[in-house]
Amino acid sequence: MSAFAWIAFIVCAIAVMFRYTTTGDTSFLLYAIPGLAMLLIIPLTLSRMSRKSFLEASEEYDAQARFYKIRKIDLGMAGTVVRIAGIVRKTSFKWLNRPHFQIEDGTGRIRVIIFTAPMEDIKVEDNVEVLGLVMKNIFARTKPVISAVSIKKID
Repeated sequence: MSAFAWIAFIVCAIAVMFRYTTTGDTSFLLYAIPGLAMLLIIPLTLSRMSRKSFLEASEEYDAQARFYKIRKIDLGMAGTVVRIAGIVRKTSFKWLNRPHFQIEDGTGRIRVIIFTAPMEDIKVEDNVEVLGLVMKNIFARTKPVISAVSIKKID
């Protein structure tokens, strides 16, 4: 679950407790407690479904993917399934469960975006293998980015 989902749950739980302690209205809890449960169940379910679809895409793309050095990846390859290996130099947006990674392999550096939390906790300086699709970078239109379906640590 993302940080926003946890914050929403905590704020709503505090509001429910405050309302109940100030009014003592138990009928309010008939709606509030299931509502709080849904604030947990829905994001967890969506996260599980997202991971499942990324796992299926990973299996589908695995047969098509070829290893590339980062310097060989350009905008002309948009839509191409690639596999790269390198070292994580920077991470961002992990708190949203939509992490971005800067991966370097000695020939260049590229941004890798995955739209779900990876199966493993990926940190700076980890050696990783990425499987994904080359796309235009929305932050820098002249550079490619990899939309990953899989990122895993390697030795």
